[in-house]
Amino acid sequence: MPSDPRRIAFKVLVRLEVKKVPLDQTLQDLGSLFDSLSERDRALSNGIIFGTLRQKASIDWIIRAFSNKPVEKIDPGLRVLIRIALFQIIHMDRIPVSAAVNTAVSIAGSEKGKGAAGFVNAVLRKAAKGHSNVLLPDPAKEPLLYTAVDKSMPMWLIKRWMARFGKDRCITLLDIINTVPPITVRTNTLKTDRENLAAQILQSAENVETTRFAEQGISFTGPKVPLHKTEAFQNGFFQVQDEAAQITTSLLGPRPFDRILDVCAGLGGKTGHAAQLMDNRGEILATDVNQNRIASLEDEMNRLGVDIAEPLVADVLKGDLDPMAGSFDKVLVDAPCTGLGVLRRNPDAKWNKSAKDIKRNAEKQQRILLKSADLVKPSGCILFAVCSTEPEENEDVITRFLQKRRDFSVVPCRQEDFPDREAGLLFTDKGFFKSYPFAPFMDGFFAAKLEKTTGTVHAHENHSLTYKPLSGEQV
Repeated sequence: MPSDPRRIAFKVLVRLEVKKVPLDQTLQDLGSLFDSLSERDRALSNGIIFGTLRQKASIDWIIRAFSNKPVEKIDPGLRVLIRIALFQIIHMDRIPVSAAVNTAVSIAGSEKGKGAAGFVNAVLRKAAKGHSNVLLPDPAKEPLLYTAVDKSMPMWLIKRWMARFGKDRCITLLDIINTVPPITVRTNTLKTDRENLAAQILQSAENVETTRFAEQGISFTGPKVPLHKTEAFQNGFFQVQDEAAQITTSLLGPRPFDRILDVCAGLGGKTGHAAQLMDNRGEILATDVNQNRIASLEDEMNRLGVDIAEPLVADVLKGDLDPMAGSFDKVLVDAPCTGLGVLRRNPDAKWNKSAKDIKRNAEKQQRILLKSADLVKPSGCILFAVCSTEPEENEDVITRFLQKRRDFSVVPCRQEDFPDREAGLLFTDKGFFKSYPFAPFMDGFFAAKLEKTTGTVHAHENHSLTYKPLSGEQV
């Protein structure tokens, strides 16, 4: 088992490069590799992994200047080694050039032989000396290519976001995506409160702050101990969950004795939150198509002390839940999506998503939402949520759904539900929840709350959205 942090980073990144397994799954599968590392070496390994992924395009631009092979033609393992070394040389101030180069050459030799080691050595020696002299594309002649290299982002996303947000806001977004986000957790109020949890976290982390909008959130940086090894985690005092995701579950409005369905429960972040909002009273059916995720969810609920959640392997699209039609007060559809709103935390997604994925996910989201609609009681509600801010995966899904299901209407999210006077930043003029990394500095999320009416909602053929005013709201 490798104990050098650079070798571990290499194993993780090669798996991503060759097998295209998502980063979070790869880190979970290879988690035992990190067990023998000191706190400092673990931080180094993680820094190399995430940093190399964030800066991949800019590093590849430099490789092209010093390699006699096109980047795409370099052996995947050697390509990863060169990227890792150059990331350390260019972006990590305290790493000696010799350490970065020698480790890469050593790994290349042990993995691929003497010739591979010589190739890696030659590229890195030249790049170490000359990388600062490599010119970027001309911003006047090739502005999009310049931005793609300078901000290390795929061209298709830059084109999309430039057109959508404008240049200045797009650049701000790209800069934020390339920063290291704080860790955000949600207090498990079934076992403790935010004040006591914050005091515990303060003993072993930096920049500890309560979240601005989510009532039970805490953010911090630089934990001295891996979170899963802390006493607070082992006691079930928190779940790792971004503020935007916490807000999403709150919008569903779980209450004690509700019967709730979490259709795409995943690892149970929103399941656990719903259970604590219900004061552990009622019933939550948490389903997912993946057996391993359901097993992990069950372990997570045990850690949190949640006993009202029933994990179940089920696929709503295959009709597994059809016998339960009309039996749930509330349904949470945290639908599969591109994840383009959480690139800060999942930088690998920058390189394995495309515009086709947006369309494909939107179609699947639509089908899941339509099937889930049959499971709601009259006067019950659905909360549709995705960690993407792309319109095709957001408003367009709701528009198409309402055109087909006239028995549902939008319940606008309300600013008064959140104490911060600037909570209006979170909501669109159509009553949807929408957050961006650049404002108000949380993950990019979208959520829409839909209520099932007892009668038929009539609309014109060009109808796009139907709104149901809240009690006492002016219309």
